[in-house]
Amino acid sequence: MNIAGLFAGIGGFELGLHRAGHSTELLCDVLPASAAVLKTRFPHAGYHSDITSLRSLPSSVDLVCAGFPCQDLSQAGQTAGLDGDRSGLIGEVFRLLSRRKVPNVLLENVPFMLQLNGGRAIRAIVEEFERRGYRWAYRVVDSWSFGLPQRRERVFLLASREL
Repeated sequence: MNIAGLFAGIGGFELGLHRAGHSTELLCDVLPASAAVLKTRFPHAGYHSDITSLRSLPSSVDLVCAGFPCQDLSQAGQTAGLDGDRSGLIGEVFRLLSRRKVPNVLLENVPFMLQLNGGRAIRAIVEEFERRGYRWAYRVVDSWSFGLPQRRERVFLLASREL
């Protein structure tokens, strides 16, 4: 598969997928420190620093990975939900999906988004996917379960237009 990493950070999703034989076509992250790591790890991938000015996804992309900002969804954060300036950037993913129907999307965020405001954020996200013809499933995964010496729960949501 060919991958676009949005809100890529230092490319954790993309590195794991690369090790499994997949190719990263595009990376996008606003932080200069992240850009330095991404450009070193993935020298052949295209790079864009600002998702709000990214016009489209490459036609070759089969999977979009997006660990979108959690500050407004976190229990320790602003709790503004998807209306917040940071977590609301998930709307940019949907804007890009409106321009090109990518077969698969993998999102990651904090599990508090499932509870915040009665689960409003996760409902809004899955409704957007359903409007675009995606089927979806999500799970809460804890890094402890994979032998890491800390507990770090995350929600992973996979949406697919393929059966």
